[in-house]
Amino acid sequence: MLKHKKYLYVDTGKYFIKVRVLKNRDENSPDSYIVVSKNIKKPRNALVKKLEDLPIEVRDKISKLA
Repeated sequence: MLKHKKYLYVDTGKYFIKVRVLKNRDENSPDSYIVVSKNIKKPRNALVKKLEDLPIEVRDKISKLA
């Protein structure tokens, strides 16, 4: 269940990565994103962003996970 938009899914092209979003921080700050896990499919109501829309530091964390 997706409550209060705490999570978003990042589309890397091959799969989706679940990312926790902390609301009390700036949206462009890399500290506001916490990489949770790698998923194959996303929930129906999930917010999906492309990898290019995230800050550079978050992209680096995701590329290390892959």
